[in-house]
Amino acid sequence: MENTHLRSPISPSIFRQHLLILGLAMSAALLLSTFIAGFEVYKQMRSELLLKSVMLGNNLSDRLIAGDTRGMQNLVLNTASDHEILAITLYDSKGHPVLSSGNGSLVNTDRYPDIVVEPSSHFNFYPGNIVISTPITDNSGIRGQLILQSRTVPLYRQIFQLFICFLAGFIVITILTAYVLTKKQIRLLQPALSLADVAEKVASTGDYSLRVSLEKTGDLSNLSMYFNLMLARMEAWEADMHSEAHERREAESRLSILENHDSLTKLPNRHFFHRLLTNNLEDAIANHEMMALMFIDLDHFKSISESYGYDACDQILTIMAQRLSEVLRSTDTLCRVDADEFAAVLPRVEKLDTVKSLAERLVAAMQKPLTLDGKHFIVTGSIGIACCPLHAVDQRLFLHLADVALKAAKQTGRNTWCLYDANSMDDADLIL
Repeated sequence: MENTHLRSPISPSIFRQHLLILGLAMSAALLLSTFIAGFEVYKQMRSELLLKSVMLGNNLSDRLIAGDTRGMQNLVLNTASDHEILAITLYDSKGHPVLSSGNGSLVNTDRYPDIVVEPSSHFNFYPGNIVISTPITDNSGIRGQLILQSRTVPLYRQIFQLFICFLAGFIVITILTAYVLTKKQIRLLQPALSLADVAEKVASTGDYSLRVSLEKTGDLSNLSMYFNLMLARMEAWEADMHSEAHERREAESRLSILENHDSLTKLPNRHFFHRLLTNNLEDAIANHEMMALMFIDLDHFKSISESYGYDACDQILTIMAQRLSEVLRSTDTLCRVDADEFAAVLPRVEKLDTVKSLAERLVAAMQKPLTLDGKHFIVTGSIGIACCPLHAVDQRLFLHLADVALKAAKQTGRNTWCLYDANSMDDADLIL
């Protein structure tokens, strides 16, 4: 079958009305057929239960008169073995309960209330069960009352099966009818399908360079010409929009780089660092993982600046940023958070030994000799480390503990690293 769902006619109202009427008619027919068939099934089930109750009553009549309890129990249990039977209760002529069965076994009737024995059968329907009351009679009159309860599940099951059969049939009829109507509609509107096909391709691909082949004759030749003219104008408009969007994205990209990166080292700046730290802390807590934060501070950088000038300091910072980045893992992020201070965010750390090993390598990388303008000298750095959730889960406390560890590293003699230790690090003792 052809794909015609996008090839809608120019005036589809009549076709849609036909489909709507067909759907409503099919739905009404489905409900009516299911109701009629379900009512017939209900009447048949009622007749079968009534016949079963009457036959059981006739068989119990003689045994009830003779007081044959064993015989009555066997008859009732044999009938109750049918899984559709919920319960059977037998009453004598005075309405006293004689015996009862439920779920295929006998039930104590001591607490059963007496009933009024009625001369005719009664049939009651409930959502969960069907109750039929039948008098037990012989030539001398009424000998008792039999109340039989049956499940309604078989009734619902049969009605549901009928509904499914009817539904399948109506679906097939509806599909075939819709197919025939659609094919007929396509034949009637064949001249417009070429235009609709191009419109569909343009809508799905966004390619405004497509054109409709112009018919030399016919009522739709002018429409095709104007449609092609519209596509040409939209193609030119789209080209202008793409050019403008490209320029805007480049401007936004440059602005984002300026806002989130340090112009000297090209590393993420303090603003980016705080957002990154927040996200990594939340992920570590949610995924029950460990992450680490390193504060890396260059030792005696103020003295270097006074001795060698700002240009040399800029070169040193650039070199240090490159050295630190080469040591860190690909998943780690190095940021410049202050003039001579860096911060490294290390997510998904499996064990502390990984952090310690990275710290050792970072310290070694920073203290390699430098040569600037023919001058040789060494720049060292100190590192303070805190881990989440080992040391803190609150961001402000986490930052504070990493700073405390950095101060401890500087007091230890610089050119080293320290992992925060609550037992050995006191804020009051770490004021530089």
